[in-house]
Amino acid sequence: MRYLKFDSIGGAEQRSSELWEQRLARPKREEDVTAFLYPFVIAETADGGSYLLIPDEGTLLTSTETDALEDESSFQQWKQTHQPVEYAAYLEENS
Repeated sequence: MRYLKFDSIGGAEQRSSELWEQRLARPKREEDVTAFLYPFVIAETADGGSYLLIPDEGTLLTSTETDALEDESSFQQWKQTHQPVEYAAYLEENS
């Protein structure tokens, strides 16, 4: 898994939606069940932004986005700061 950081709370959600429409090669329709290509998480804090979780090769990402992908360590550091409740649950599950 790799991670793409966005400075805004809604950035990852918006990009995931754009990528889903790119994958469909058409706008999303009301009857479509899925609206996003990738899962995303948002910060519990106002200044933490959001992350797009990339479980595959990210072939639809731009080269700038691909170059900016982060590893698990960076993502976990962000979670510790900007999602303290979820991070505590993650630690409990993995201990």
